[in-house]
Amino acid sequence: MFNKITFFILLSLRHQNVLKMSLVVVGSMAFDAIETPFGKSDKIVGGAATYIAWSASNFKKPVKQISVVGGDFPREELDALTDRGVVLDGVQIKKNEKSFFWSGKYHMDMNTRDTLDTQLNVLADFDPVVPEGYQDCEFLMLGNLVPAVQLSVIRQMKTRPRLIAMDTMNFWMETATEDLEKVIREVDVLLVNDSEARELSGQYSLVRAAKEILKMGPKFLIIKKGEHGALLFHEDQVFFAPALPLEEVFDPTGAGDTFAGGFIGHIARTGDISYNNMKSGIIVGSAMASFCVEKFGTQRLREINRVDIDERVQEFVQLVNFDITLI
Repeated sequence: MFNKITFFILLSLRHQNVLKMSLVVVGSMAFDAIETPFGKSDKIVGGAATYIAWSASNFKKPVKQISVVGGDFPREELDALTDRGVVLDGVQIKKNEKSFFWSGKYHMDMNTRDTLDTQLNVLADFDPVVPEGYQDCEFLMLGNLVPAVQLSVIRQMKTRPRLIAMDTMNFWMETATEDLEKVIREVDVLLVNDSEARELSGQYSLVRAAKEILKMGPKFLIIKKGEHGALLFHEDQVFFAPALPLEEVFDPTGAGDTFAGGFIGHIARTGDISYNNMKSGIIVGSAMASFCVEKFGTQRLREINRVDIDERVQEFVQLVNFDITLI
């Protein structure tokens, strides 16, 4: 089954997109300052929507972005996204304000980090507006953001998208529980990490946690486990995708968003929202995330091409492919 899934992944990567499926992405476009045990960056461009767009645009164009930035956000960064096939009609530019900023320091295990500074700036009162040209949306990816903002975008859609996916985090579980629960009821796919799944459900076992979360509304649940892979839950079915063992993990910032971009990009490209194709999306998302962590920020995502992605997906095939004879 895995080989069959991989065949269709590679097949879809190599063919031109003939399906007119509109993808809309919502999330932050921001600045990050990052320190890891292996290096330190100056202020660099980040944000959930930025990573998602760079990742998803490998599979689906255009990507229609909804976000907000300040006057300090580099024009060349916006131009780079435009050249990539990202439509920025839904990105508000507040010239007299500053963009969102986050600074963090990772521990040696790269799974834990300390937030050193958070400046909401333009995100503090972000009121998204969905342009008329985005109303053909069939696939909506809600990056990690204030739940009320995510819900506002859904409510502005004149026709419900075929598939709505959302990412969230424990901060919103603790500070915006009611709004978060409202959004979760509206979506088809929810993406969280393992600790967030446990917090949201009140269950330690991820299987039990998944059952509780699926009762909240989503049809599919993706639990990201970082260097330990990802799980896909749907009804009573479970699929596990491993993470690729990498010689160097330089910066994990944005890996989850890059995963989401690869996943939704693959789904939007194929137009297939079946459970089996979700499995393929998990593999594609995992492959994209494995690129992201190799350099600071979005740098590695800017360097890769379709051949690189095909080869990385094939590495996932070799990672789990084996023959066994039962005696």
